[in-house]
Amino acid sequence: MCTICDLRIDFGVDHPMSLSVAVATRAAIDNGVIAERAGAEPTPWNREAAVGVLRGFRQRLEMVLNRNSMLGLPAFFLLLVETRTWAFFRPTADGFDPDCQREPPRRYDYDDGAPRDAVLLGAESAMQQMLLGKLSFDRALAEGIVEVDAMPNESAALRRAWNSAYPVTGFSRFVCA
Repeated sequence: MCTICDLRIDFGVDHPMSLSVAVATRAAIDNGVIAERAGAEPTPWNREAAVGVLRGFRQRLEMVLNRNSMLGLPAFFLLLVETRTWAFFRPTADGFDPDCQREPPRRYDYDDGAPRDAVLLGAESAMQQMLLGKLSFDRALAEGIVEVDAMPNESAALRRAWNSAYPVTGFSRFVCA
């Protein structure tokens, strides 16, 4: 799989883009672009549901991407902003590494141009809609409810992969591996 449950959740790192994703998500809900998060609780912390969303993405990406596409991906973090649930995905020829262990993501400051970990941020509300095929990755990016924070070459590879998994047209819940 990927590191979800094993990633130290207590490091309390937020991403600088989290607030803009959250604000864009509220606007998208208000404008009818996406539905309110299914089963939303009064408290924003529902780790079990968040982990289910992350596992859904892992499965979809592994089914849709061929070996070369998988190997062309950088290792990346995925953050669900509502629950602050992080996952780390390290691609291999056979899918995402189920035994990878990672420390919290490195470097968010943009001033010095130093390398940083690739991070894809999204609102769980939007991500649930993507999993159902009701929202394409491109539309989520355009609405600001998903963001990619990575070096240019890593960003391009992540965008290609996620566009393949969650296209504007031709989404199928039934994918043959």
